Amino acid sequence: MAALMAAHAGQSLPKQMRTWSDVKAAYRFLNNQRIQPQQIGTAHRAWTRRQCVGRPLVLLVQDDTEIHSVKVAGGGGGQWGEVLHTTLAVTPEGQLLGLMDQRWFAHVVSAKGETRVQRMARWRESDVWPDAARAIAQEGAEPVGCRYVHVADRASDNLVFLHACRQVGHGFVVRAQHDRCVEENTAGLWTHMQQRPGVGTLTVSLGRQQPKGGKPGRAARSAVLTVRYGTVTLRPPKNHPTTAPAQSVQVVYLMEEHPPEGVEAVDWMLLTSESVDSFQDACVIAGYYQCRWVIEEWHRCLKEGCRLEHCQVETVEALRRLSALLSVIAVRMLGLRDLAEGQKQTDPRMLQQSVADAWIMVVATLANVPPATLTPRAFWMTIARQGGFLSRRGDGRPGWKVIWRGWYDISHMVRYAELLEKNNARENKCG
Repeated sequence: MAALMAAHAGQSLPKQMRTWSDVKAAYRFLNNQRIQPQQIGTAHRAWTRRQCVGRPLVLLVQDDTEIHSVKVAGGGGGQWGEVLHTTLAVTPEGQLLGLMDQRWFAHVVSAKGETRVQRMARWRESDVWPDAARAIAQEGAEPVGCRYVHVADRASDNLVFLHACRQVGHGFVVRAQHDRCVEENTAGLWTHMQQRPGVGTLTVSLGRQQPKGGKPGRAARSAVLTVRYGTVTLRPPKNHPTTAPAQSVQVVYLMEEHPPEGVEAVDWMLLTSESVDSFQDACVIAGYYQCRWVIEEWHRCLKEGCRLEHCQVETVEALRRLSALLSVIAVRMLGLRDLAEGQKQTDPRMLQQSVADAWIMVVATLANVPPATLTPRAFWMTIARQGGFLSRRGDGRPGWKVIWRGWYDISHMVRYAELLEKNNARENKCG
């Protein structure tokens, strides 16, 4: 079922399955109450852990995304929303290894008259971050010689998460959201770090951002950031019950002092468990944080390419099972794109290790090159051009929509080639 979905990605289930009986079986699987979404990803998560073997450090990039505007098949046009929280294993160089954890939840609405003590006693959305860290630790220890470091954006900025990472022996790099008081100073965290001298500047490349949630988009650009670092102790807020004690952390503060006119300045306050004793160490932490953008691309692949939000399923539980399957397909596709853009993009052997021979044969024919010489870059760009990508100078990288269109067209060619080969084999046997 997953193989058919991967071969016809972005299409509806009836188009992905080959026969009516396959379609019925797929819907029965998605609606089977005995199957938990976490079970579906067990084999893939074990495979991801094996990819971590031999790597001194692996970044566990956490983030969530809302799955909304999901139409209920056969219903009255109703909609419901789910939040998908995912942890990806990523190398410090930005290579995606696979999924480490996934969990789903609905937005929690506070009951009328609920007190702060009552709210803190129940499960809150902020608990999803430490829950993920603990689940990864419970599923298996890090490979010998490998260290896990969680990387997360501002939504994860809570002392419970930092404490949970330390409890399970994981590191963290978290972008701060709260301007907490620090024990070293009566001022807030931002004021405290701005008082420290800059130790150098770091130029970072910012990708293009589409408008989201009423916020304007951002054009791709470079930013020159002033780097400051130091050690602080973060205390729990007064009159705020929490199970986490004060946390001593390293802070790397990166601020754009001279942004372009009319553009919001970059301001990253990074809290980390890792040692920061020099400007070079601070730049390493900044690099870890930039790897967080891998999960943004993965979300885009899952939602735009796999079209998860357009699926025709009838229940939230079915949506979760479907997303567990599509999540692995999105990992595979993002890995192929990274291979096409990485250092080994011109090495045909890397493509032969990642793609079936039938696909290489068909794409090589379209690219008008021998199959043995087809490179990952040529493979990816040929699929994009089949989907309508013009590949003009300045067009940038192909989007997921053209990739999926090209992938879908070529999947039919591969299927035809496989049927033709099977028919020829049958005729030769009969002859």
